[in-house]
Amino acid sequence: MFDDDLVRDSVERADAFQRALVATLCLNRAAVLAATDRADREVAGLCRLIDDSLEYCRARAVGAPPRIGPELLATRFRDILGPDDLPFEEPDGVAAWYIDVVSIADYVVRMWNEPDAGDSRCFDVLVACYSLAGMLQDDPRTPSSWELAELETARQISDLRAVDGLVEPIGPDRLGALLAASQPLREAYARRFQDVLGERELEP
Repeated sequence: MFDDDLVRDSVERADAFQRALVATLCLNRAAVLAATDRADREVAGLCRLIDDSLEYCRARAVGAPPRIGPELLATRFRDILGPDDLPFEEPDGVAAWYIDVVSIADYVVRMWNEPDAGDSRCFDVLVACYSLAGMLQDDPRTPSSWELAELETARQISDLRAVDGLVEPIGPDRLGALLAASQPLREAYARRFQDVLGERELEP
């Protein structure tokens, strides 16, 4: 179960860099859903956008110059999600999963560019990733015993503890270790999503 009070308290105690780092780790896990052949068929340009977003966030974490600037990323997010000031009508079917990943990536990139936005954006990312894990776990067409939502919230708390005391920037080895800690769960998401997609291959 998502412990709202514990997560809020942990997020509030983190600084802007630490929050952006934890959100990047969440995005790295969620991004595996976009690493499928079907992703670009459902949402044009999605795979490259998620890859570029991750590259941007990782570069910011280690203090390296990003290959793609935030303005271009923002334009590409708006091309898919629409303007900020207009309601977005989420698509049906598998495309909705991909749009959720794009929305998470949009928030995480903004966290690096708007460090004064407060802790609410980080909390929103953590909740979104928990919800995404829950949808994977509870997909009605493919019953599963995997407790992905519980694993996700446990990973988030572990990540928040792991970044405590870190200052900007961190070294590539340190970032690699943080990402490696998420790898087993990331792989579990990939396997589970393949099960989910397998039941939908005949959908238009």
